[in-house]
Parts: sequence; C-alpha cells; structure tokens
Amino acid sequence: MTFHGWFPDRAHYWVDGDEAAAYPVRQGDLIQGVTVEGEKWDAAQIVHPTCDLGKPSVARLQVARVRPLTDLPDDFARRLVTLGYRDRAGRRPVAVAHTFFLAAWPGHEEAAFANFRELAMVERGAASSKARIATMTHDCRVAWIRRWIYFRLRLTVTPEQVQAMEAERIAGDPSFEGPRPEWAPLVV
Repeated sequence: MTFHGWFPDRAHYWVDGDEAAAYPVRQGDLIQGVTVEGEKWDAAQIVHPTCDLGKPSVARLQVARVRPLTDLPDDFARRLVTLGYRDRAGRRPVAVAHTFFLAAWPGHEEAAFANFRELAMVERGAASSKARIATMTHDCRVAWIRRWIYFRLRLTVTPEQVQAMEAERIAGDPSFEGPRPEWAPLVV
C-alpha cells in the first residue's frame, strides 16, 4: 500500500468494474440517487455502518455528501483537499480534516471529495448494488478510516495501525463477505 500523505495512489482507490460485483456494498462506497431535504445529491459516500450492510437490523445508513473539486473556490483550496495536509516550515499539519479526497471513479472523470460535515441518514435501500457507482478498495478504506478517526477524534494513527485494526476486525467477523484483503488472511 502506497500513500502520499493521507491518501493512496489514485490507481488504488476503486475496485475495477468487472470485479466490483464480488464485493457487497459497504463503507466507503459511493452511491447515487440520494435526495436530502428535497435536494438531490450527485453522489454520497457510505459512512455507517462500518461493515457490510447485510445485517437485517440496519434500516438507515449515514452518508456523506460527495462534491466535485470544482465546488471549491480556488486551486489552493483544491490542493489542500487533494493532499490532506499543508506544508508549513517543514511540518505537515492536517488541512481540511472534514474532507476525504476521492480520485475520479469509473464513468466519472472529475475528482471529488466527501464532506464529513454534510452528513445525512438515508433508507437502507438507497445503498443497493444498483445505486453503487464506485466500490472502494480495502486499502483505500484503510485511508478513509484513518481520516475519519482524525476528523472525529483528532487522533493521529498510521495507515499500518488502521490496517492492523481492520485485519483483526475482519478475522473476527464470521459474516465477512467478498474478497479478503491480502493483509487479512482467513484465520482457521
């Protein structure tokens, strides 16, 4: 897994279209067709629940609004979102922590960002495989979780720490579906 600051290489964001059907809809995936308070969002990113959405008890999901980078006022603001940090005298403090940069996904040529300050609850049916427009890779989900932890708790964790936590979570989940990441082998 290669990260440049907060985010993985752009080629490692999304599962290829042909392989996406093997993955259940889950946290980090992008969906379309969401309307919040009468306003149609171009796209939304699934924030919660954190695991596969197969549990019958899940009736509603939390999603974050996805906006194109061009919604930002200038190139400086776009650069801060794209990098996730700001260079200051050799230090790299986090910038715009309420965002997660999204590389362009198949069928959508423009990069975007999820805005963690624009959250909404939607019915579970809004996150169907038909509504899904991009399937996040396991490695990108590690970056997403890391950013979410920083935004919510202001805790700085490394990608390796998040990956280890995710590997443990996956190993302990008897209902895990879809391809497993290489770093979370099946424990028998």
